[in-house]
Amino acid sequence: MIKKILAAGAFAASAVFLVPLASAQTFSPNGPFTLTSIASITFNNGLTLTCNSLNGIGSVSGGAASVSSITVSGGGCGVVFTGTPYVISSSSPTSITLNGIVISSWIGGCAGSLTGDYDQSTGVITFRGATIPSTTYSNPCRLYGRVQLSPAVIFTIP
Repeated sequence: MIKKILAAGAFAASAVFLVPLASAQTFSPNGPFTLTSIASITFNNGLTLTCNSLNGIGSVSGGAASVSSITVSGGGCGVVFTGTPYVISSSSPTSITLNGIVISSWIGGCAGSLTGDYDQSTGVITFRGATIPSTTYSNPCRLYGRVQLSPAVIFTIP
């Protein structure tokens, strides 16, 4: 009886290796893209800062996507993005995540992942209070606004 149980356990363990592992999403088209805010971008970390514009640069290469720089300006917002590149990922066809975001401002800092709704047909990311954990105070950073990726980045999820 024990031999049968051990044999069944060994078979089950070996079957795990026969199942293909899920692969990550595949982004396209290859090449550079820009990020440009549509109207203002608002940051909140207990206080609210409104920036007139957000601009960035990213690229898609070999099916992977990343953002190499983001700058915000205008309105006296004083928000700085550091720690690039930000690897882009998604677990849904209608959302997109920038991983490894580091934000600092005169109202505090935050670091983590930033997820927004994404429309692959238009290339627009909509942040509706997207939350990034705080690194300085108890309040997380929240981001509100819309950002256009041009050209639109599309992806498939296996």
